[in-house]
Amino acid sequence: MKLTVLYPFMEDSFSENTLNFIEILSRLKQKRAVDLLITVDKPGRTSDALKKAGLSYEEVAFAAPVGSRDFYLTVLFKLIRSAIFSFFYFKSHQINVMHCPDVLSLLCWGNTSKMNRVPFVTSVQENEKFSRYASLMLADSKKVVCRSEEIRQKLPRRLSFSALLAPEAQNIPENLNKETSLKNTVDFWIELYASLFVKPDLSKITGVLNKN
Repeated sequence: MKLTVLYPFMEDSFSENTLNFIEILSRLKQKRAVDLLITVDKPGRTSDALKKAGLSYEEVAFAAPVGSRDFYLTVLFKLIRSAIFSFFYFKSHQINVMHCPDVLSLLCWGNTSKMNRVPFVTSVQENEKFSRYASLMLADSKKVVCRSEEIRQKLPRRLSFSALLAPEAQNIPENLNKETSLKNTVDFWIELYASLFVKPDLSKITGVLNKN
C-alpha cells in the first residue's frame, strides 16, 4: 500500500528553500512511491511554483496564520479562527503522514494532525528563536530535519533525539552531483515516511468487542 503524505504550504513562508522543497516533491511524484497531497493557504509565489512544476494542489484558507513568535493565547485565538478548514481537510482525506515544509506550516497544521493521530515530520529551514508553542510542536514532531548542521546544533537540547540532518546537507559522495543528491534525498524521505506509518497488527484483531 502506498502512503499518502500531506505537504501544507503557507505563502508567508515562501523562500528559495520553498523552491528546493518543491523540486524534491516533483521527484517524489516521478518515483510514485507515495501519493502526494499538497495544500497552499492562498494564491501567490508558492502556488505559481507548484503550477510550474506540474504539481496539483488544493487551497485551504487560513484567516489568521500562526507566527513563530506568537504568545500562547494569541496562538489559541488564531487556531480557533483558522483551524476548522484544516480539520475538515483531514476528515475528507485519508492521510498517513504529514510533512511540514517549514516551521510556519507546522504551527498552522501540527495541532490538527495531532487531533487526527497522524504522525508528522518538520523541515527546519532557518535559524530562529521559537515561541513556547513552536517548541512544543517541534517536540511533537516525529523527526525534525534540519537544512544544515548549524541549524541542528542550535536546536533546543530536548529536540536532539529527533533531530536529523537533511540528506542533501550530509557529507556523502552522492551529494557531489545534483542528480544523485536528489535521488538520495527522495529515497531518504520515502524510507522515513514508511518508518512512521504503523500498520495495524491483524493478528490482534479478533472482531470480539472488549467489554472491560
